[in-house]
Amino acid sequence: MKRIIFGLSLIFTLSIFFTTTSCSRKTGCVTAENAQVKTNRKGELPTRRGNSSLFPKQMRKKKRGK
Repeated sequence: MKRIIFGLSLIFTLSIFFTTTSCSRKTGCVTAENAQVKTNRKGELPTRRGNSSLFPKQMRKKKRGK
């Protein structure tokens, strides 16, 4: 009896997993579209690099002084 219940629940969860999608058809994913880099007026990609660092500027100054 436990094997039948386990088998049915496994089939049910797999069918739900494979039938649902995270993106709607023919329109694409909203999250994937937001992750793309925006182009300028000429259609070119920006050439400047980002300015990211591990620690904020004030914290880096405090660490350097010690």
